Amino acid sequence: MLGILFLLSLVSITDGSLNSAAHFPANLNIPKSHIPYLFMSKPFIDKCETVKACKTKYMNGIQRCWGYEKGCVFKNSFSSATIRCDNVSEKERPGKIKTFWAEGDFAKLKSVVSSIVPLCTSRNQDESFLECSEHLRFCRARNIFFHFKHLNAKTSKRYRNDVIHDGNVGGRCEKFDQDLLSRMADEQSYLQSWGHELKYFQSYKNFKVDHKHCDVIFDRPTIIMKLDASVSMYHHFCDFINLYASQHVNGSFDMDLDIVWWDTFAGGFVDPLFGSTWRAFTNRLPYELIHFDGKKVCFRNAVLPLLARQRMGLYYNMPLEEGCSGSGLFDAFSKHLLHRLGIKQDTPQRNKVRITFLSRSTQFRRIVNENEVF
Repeated sequence: MLGILFLLSLVSITDGSLNSAAHFPANLNIPKSHIPYLFMSKPFIDKCETVKACKTKYMNGIQRCWGYEKGCVFKNSFSSATIRCDNVSEKERPGKIKTFWAEGDFAKLKSVVSSIVPLCTSRNQDESFLECSEHLRFCRARNIFFHFKHLNAKTSKRYRNDVIHDGNVGGRCEKFDQDLLSRMADEQSYLQSWGHELKYFQSYKNFKVDHKHCDVIFDRPTIIMKLDASVSMYHHFCDFINLYASQHVNGSFDMDLDIVWWDTFAGGFVDPLFGSTWRAFTNRLPYELIHFDGKKVCFRNAVLPLLARQRMGLYYNMPLEEGCSGSGLFDAFSKHLLHRLGIKQDTPQRNKVRITFLSRSTQFRRIVNENEVF
């Protein structure tokens, strides 16, 4: 049923490539067809206005948009060319399209963007900042720490919710709204939100990101990501599409960043089957959580992205309008991966049909006569 930011904040992970004016926006390393949709997002507007060629080509009064920006209307959105609703009356079609757009497309991110509120603020850039969307599903932070003294990596199991305890996460805030944080931590499950990890967040007046207070310091922008099963393409690509959606929410497609795999299994996450996909998001090797066992790890700039199994999320547990298909978000995600990974699609060959066969080994998913097929 599905076809395969805009906010500029104190801690937004932004594209280092934006600083190279001469080649903007070509240096963003995204599909050319996606570039016109960037310019309802403030970071990209500000940069484009300083580059004559960009301003002439894209700042022409045409309000193209992805679908989550304030003021974005469907007819100008990326998905207006992709969504279709079949076998419905002409009277019903516009309403069904709008519902599908909100359920399984870029418009679904509107509620994330609009619900982001500050929890920890500071005027001093050396101090901390934390802001999150509703239910703590997406967060951005500056100068915070996690202390993994309770990880016990050698005996740790997967999908643990008890890694962070009181005193194991925090920063130094000028203002900290602990009551609001507690109210927002209302969805607590391993892959639903960051509630289990951030509910213990505290402000410490003596904390500072330095080697006196931190065993490890991440200086580069960092994505800290809890993960679904790497052995399943379905589940693991829930991770990847939510990471892509989080890039939109964050307003950056930068690749010069670190990724921490928050996986609590003693053997690590590893990702042997689909690990090459990470090259679409970072030019660096991800870090395993188990390598920080017992250490206090500090982050100068961090994003805690949307996770794979949110309630009514993308795309696990996602309701969809019956009869509709062609999500622009999924279409853009697919093209973004192909572009970043340098995968070229061969043109169709005359008199040949290409078949992709998925070999499964589980009792109820395997094809019992698979050997006969080949």
